[in-house]
Amino acid sequence: MRSPPQFFACLTGPRDLETMGVGRKSRSAAEDSSTNVKLDSWKSIAAYLNRDPRTVQLWEKQEGFPVHRLAHSSRSSVYAFTAEIDAWLRTRSPQGAVQPPPERALASEPERRAGSLRIMLPPAAILLVLGLGLVWWIPGERPAAAPSSPQMLLVLPFQNQTSTDDSLADNLTQIVIADVVRLGSVPVISRQSSMDLRNVPLSVAQIASELHVSLVLRGTVAEVGGQVQVTVELLKGPALTHLWGATYRRQSASGSSASDQIASAIAVDVTRKITGSAPRVAFPAQKVDPRARRDYLAARFYWNQRDLPGLRKAIALYRQALAIDPKYAAAETGLAECYDLMTDTGVMTSQAAFTRAKAAAQRAISLDPNQAEAYSALAFAVYRQDWDFASAEVLFRKAISLDPDSAVAHQWYGEFLGDLRRLDDSIAELRKAKELDPLSPMVGADLADGYMHAGRNKKAEAELRRLQELYPDFAPGYMYGIGLSVQEGDLARAEADAQRYLQLTGNRNPLEFVRILRLIAAGKQQDARSEEAQLLSSTNPTPSSYTRAELLMAMGRSEEGYAALEQAYRDHSWWMVNLLVDPAFARVESQARFLKVVRQVGLPLAGDRPLLASSPLPPPR
Repeated sequence: MRSPPQFFACLTGPRDLETMGVGRKSRSAAEDSSTNVKLDSWKSIAAYLNRDPRTVQLWEKQEGFPVHRLAHSSRSSVYAFTAEIDAWLRTRSPQGAVQPPPERALASEPERRAGSLRIMLPPAAILLVLGLGLVWWIPGERPAAAPSSPQMLLVLPFQNQTSTDDSLADNLTQIVIADVVRLGSVPVISRQSSMDLRNVPLSVAQIASELHVSLVLRGTVAEVGGQVQVTVELLKGPALTHLWGATYRRQSASGSSASDQIASAIAVDVTRKITGSAPRVAFPAQKVDPRARRDYLAARFYWNQRDLPGLRKAIALYRQALAIDPKYAAAETGLAECYDLMTDTGVMTSQAAFTRAKAAAQRAISLDPNQAEAYSALAFAVYRQDWDFASAEVLFRKAISLDPDSAVAHQWYGEFLGDLRRLDDSIAELRKAKELDPLSPMVGADLADGYMHAGRNKKAEAELRRLQELYPDFAPGYMYGIGLSVQEGDLARAEADAQRYLQLTGNRNPLEFVRILRLIAAGKQQDARSEEAQLLSSTNPTPSSYTRAELLMAMGRSEEGYAALEQAYRDHSWWMVNLLVDPAFARVESQARFLKVVRQVGLPLAGDRPLLASSPLPPPR
């Protein structure tokens, strides 16, 4: 299983250390020895030191770490002052000098989430890793920032000031984002990318700059005296000046409705402040059971792994959420998205997987007709299983009209447009997906694939090589890399990527394919034929008829290749939607026999009338 997509890396150095308390700001003692900020929880103390709260508690017991306690009727609260912490640090320094704490993370120690990655660099440079971009920042040589989206909002993960359990804060963050999306007036960074920022050791200003956002909402959560209290602040512009702030309170005895009500109120007030007008969209009266929501959020994490163990875990969690709340439309949508991707795993037939995907998507739409990603999940299955491209486009457009900020809808629509060779439109949609979900490795991989379809191989290589640096365990990055290197004739690099892909997936077919190509390039035709026979009889996994067609066509054995391709058509392989952009068929793409297969699938050819975007939605099945 690959590591979670939380891959920012930075080096120590003097930066502002911004706390999540509204209006408060602290700096390390190295920057200003007169600074003295009160840290009012174990979590904020630990974050100042970039340590786990349990580590700091141990320091207090064993090493005299300076913590104060304030007694209450049932328990005591703790607080500390940064000046006293800095003085304590001096006593631990061999030189007696101030040892400023590491850069303050936006949350507690990254060890709380498995798979966090830090890359330590020499002091001459800072490596800022954002999404699929590597930016070397050498003093005096920082590149200019890309143009920002003028009203793009980033909601940072809320901070829980009274507990080390982030579930309440995470739920609030995700509901605020979902409700801002539902209101539809302010574009917002996707929930997945926002939540990936919880353990990022960069200042708020750095994150906003690298994500090219001009509006940031941050907040704190506390449970005090039987109430849930949430304080938020909206920051604007390059300097992140205070634009607006508010505190919300609800009785916590009301259960999930307290946080739901607060989140919806925040979404409305933020939208009103940014746009200057009151939103008119009503939120659904029925709210989700918090236990179901926790399962849903966990399922989203596993779904984003894009591998078989992750998909299986996500399906189990979505089903668990639905067992708790059978009317949870978002969980039905998640099931549909999982089954859409199960077609790549080989453990289910595409017919079975897509049938389940369509059923789950249609259940989600019946529960909530405004479930944008249910339409994109349905569109994905309709175009790949039914080869009904016109209806699929209607569904994709419906999804984006309901939620213009759905990264998944833009991503999958971009893939769809690429398969139809509407290449500029495809790249535009994939770029939009990356803007909305800059930390998604799959979005980056699909954008690289879009560039390859359009012949923009340098851009594709930049995306893929950076992707491999950031997500070294993300198998699709190497699969796309194999295809690019084969196109470029760099078979040595293709073999290296295939070796890594084998390590990650256990699938050696791509490696064998590359070795066959290397034998052909070396003039060893007989050895190539022997390897080819071994590959085609492989059971790890058994090559599909479509894969056999790719291999045979790439080797110039057209007659056998056509036989395999026609078998793939009879098998109704969903891979047939790739015919127009698959480089394996470049040698035959203008032949009448090949074009006949393309037309049988229903793919549009040059000169064909455009697909009708007014086709009716496919009926439920």
